[in-house]
Amino acid sequence: MINLIDKGESCETFTFVVWFDDRATYLANKANLQLDILVEKDNSLLNVYHVITVSPAKWPKVNYTGAAAFMKWITSPAIQDVIGKFGVDKYGQQLFVPDAGKSDSDLGL
Repeated sequence: MINLIDKGESCETFTFVVWFDDRATYLANKANLQLDILVEKDNSLLNVYHVITVSPAKWPKVNYTGAAAFMKWITSPAIQDVIGKFGVDKYGQQLFVPDAGKSDSDLGL
């Protein structure tokens, strides 16, 4: 992603439209960029991640116990709080929006 951003800044004869769904990359490199965010918090920019487990009956070699433990951990209120606060100390804003337990309509989808 940063290579595309750098290329866009270095070419004076081309205009690049960069679709950022990676706020962390942008913020980590912002000091070296002359780009501004023009659109944010629009539903079309949502990049939703989900965690699911697969059926051990259909896929007997999967580590279902480990997957279920990970799913329970990542969706727990404590870890959802960590996800929501991630980046605030370094960048002054959160990098991710925790969404465990939310429906598509809650997320604006």
